[in-house]
Amino acid sequence: MKIVVLMGGTSSEREVSLSSGKNIAEALKRNGHDVLLLDTVLPIGQLQESIPVTVKEIEQGDENLLHLLIEPEIRSADFIFSALHGGSGENGIVQGILQILGYQFNGSSAEGCAIAMDKVVSKMIFEKNGIPTPKWLYFERIGGFDYAETIDKIARKFQLPLVIKPGHEGSTVGLTIVKKHEQIKAAINKALKYNSVFLVEEYIPGRELTVAVLGKRALPVVEIRPKHGIYDYECKYTSGMSEYIVPADIGDNLAEEIQDLTINAFNLLRCSGYGRMDLRLCEDNKPCFLEMNTLPGMTSTSLVPKAAKAVGLSFEQLLEEIIRIGMGDNE
Repeated sequence: MKIVVLMGGTSSEREVSLSSGKNIAEALKRNGHDVLLLDTVLPIGQLQESIPVTVKEIEQGDENLLHLLIEPEIRSADFIFSALHGGSGENGIVQGILQILGYQFNGSSAEGCAIAMDKVVSKMIFEKNGIPTPKWLYFERIGGFDYAETIDKIARKFQLPLVIKPGHEGSTVGLTIVKKHEQIKAAINKALKYNSVFLVEEYIPGRELTVAVLGKRALPVVEIRPKHGIYDYECKYTSGMSEYIVPADIGDNLAEEIQDLTINAFNLLRCSGYGRMDLRLCEDNKPCFLEMNTLPGMTSTSLVPKAAKAVGLSFEQLLEEIIRIGMGDNE
């Protein structure tokens, strides 16, 4: 099968995407596929890896992707495997283009990606449908922004510590755990660097868990024990910075409850194919769901491959399953 792997992109998660894309392409080649690996900000010829990508190429990357997807060499592909993370690669824009052009591809549709990437919409859906989630507020910067009024609203609703994060980012990019009142403004500014919308969330102490969905089933619950106390960017993507327990030692009944809630959330968000739900487990063993990732990482430290391995799927087999589902076999 001829498979085009898309990686890189223009988002803040570009470096992670490059790592995911290379891992995926190597595994697909081992599976015997004809693989074309593309950094989506570069022309079809693709520069040598030793030549750095310029800022201008990244700025024009989304337009370049449009040109790539209509190239005859790409149009002849049997399947597009997107390893793009964040930004237009995961918010439904790229998926919409792929759908319009008639490609078969991995993961959720444009609708599912757009809903899941929007943390405000996701939270509303969770609350309306009984998916437990931390207490939250959101704010949008439109024109002038009154910091004093915003900080006062936050202080009246939340106790410290609290979490402030962008409304449409992943990989904990732009996220701050605020422990002192005087840190709130800086945390807001950090989040606003990435989006005009930011969320304020109740901080949930407890265990860090994640659940991958593959087709119609939830894979084993994974517990993450990061060195920093929070599963931040460094702990996610640096080998040795986190310990992983698969399956999580939480008992069969609680694991099944979390898996069932994850599948429910996955469907409510209109997701399909595969994804990964992040959550916290409180000291009273009550789960608190945070967000769904529609294109989870596929790096050497990524969580979906770890969960798949626990049910006997190698990385190569996991990719074949994702492709099979993406081509319309959802059983």
